[in-house]
Amino acid sequence: MNRTKKIIAVVLSVLMMLSCASLFAFAAEEETTLKFGDDGKFTILNFADIQDGYPLMTITKKLLQDTIKMVQPDLIVLTGDNISGGSTTTKVITRAAINEYMSIFEKAGIPTAAVFGNHDDESALADKDFQMSVYESYDCFVGYNEGDIIPGVGTYNLPIMSSDGEKIAFNIWMTDSGTYNSENDLGGYACTTKEQIAWYVEKSNELKAQNGGEIVPSINFQHIIVPDIYDALVECEEGTPNSIEKDGKFLTLPEGSTGVLHEAPCPPNYSNGQFQAFLQQGDVIATVCGHDHVNDFVVPYKGIDIINTPGVGFSSYNDDTVGSRVIVLDENDTSTYETYVLGYFDVYGDDEVAFYRYQAYSRTTDDLTKFVSWFKMIFAYIKALFA
Repeated sequence: MNRTKKIIAVVLSVLMMLSCASLFAFAAEEETTLKFGDDGKFTILNFADIQDGYPLMTITKKLLQDTIKMVQPDLIVLTGDNISGGSTTTKVITRAAINEYMSIFEKAGIPTAAVFGNHDDESALADKDFQMSVYESYDCFVGYNEGDIIPGVGTYNLPIMSSDGEKIAFNIWMTDSGTYNSENDLGGYACTTKEQIAWYVEKSNELKAQNGGEIVPSINFQHIIVPDIYDALVECEEGTPNSIEKDGKFLTLPEGSTGVLHEAPCPPNYSNGQFQAFLQQGDVIATVCGHDHVNDFVVPYKGIDIINTPGVGFSSYNDDTVGSRVIVLDENDTSTYETYVLGYFDVYGDDEVAFYRYQAYSRTTDDLTKFVSWFKMIFAYIKALFA
């Protein structure tokens, strides 16, 4: 009798363990399933061009943390130049550099996706395959390495389910826009390849078929802006505010645009037809990039918004546009979205400590101002402690 009870007890224990394991697996799956909230909203926080090594600059780390606290996003998207590959010369340092910000996202429990930029894999010892394996080691990371199916590393899609979990309501395209051009003799930056574009078209058609023949509205994220941006910009007079000079012409944002144009966009010198494929498929409502650190704009062109997110890092060049982009989707109308840039001072307002911290770290302030700002920051911090 005692033996029978022991056997029953063991069986029950095993069943309970299996049940708990199943529940845990289900919970883990739920944590990584992107889904519209009960309010019908889904918020994406886009960080571009952290572009730092190890250790990550304190001001950048704090800005990432405080922006996440303010926005409380459903998804964080990194649009490349996440690290400065030239300064992360070994795999150990590269892993440590990635951990500087991924540990923040992991602690916050926010699903995170990433693509690579032209600076991420400048170290031959830590290529994009290795870096993707580092990202995949974090529970919060929802991206993946698609392997040798298509060129590059990190071209994939992320479906967002409806609030009731019944269907795919929206889709995120993550595209590896490459590094530098080796495809032809035109030089410059790399371009999304024909194979990647063919994969996009095939996957887009699959999503459409799964959705009863209706397209699934989507946003594309990549590092390098599409060459079509120069077709979208309009010619203007020299000296026009918010304009740049390119090949002897002065260009500015077209009517209906928002944001600022502080530097000439740097797309590839050629196109394999990515933007045309977006137009053909009709599912992409916006394509979002980083790369040009001091540009912050939304340019409507042929029914698709071409978007630049300013850099969030302080290690590389920046100006007062430094910050991140917030994109809010509404399940009730997925044909559009709300977006705004959350700049450094939008996060901190009139916080005196934050102001002097910015002055101390900003690459646009002179050395004397930086030096004095350190002391003012310390004084403001002490004053705040006793306020």
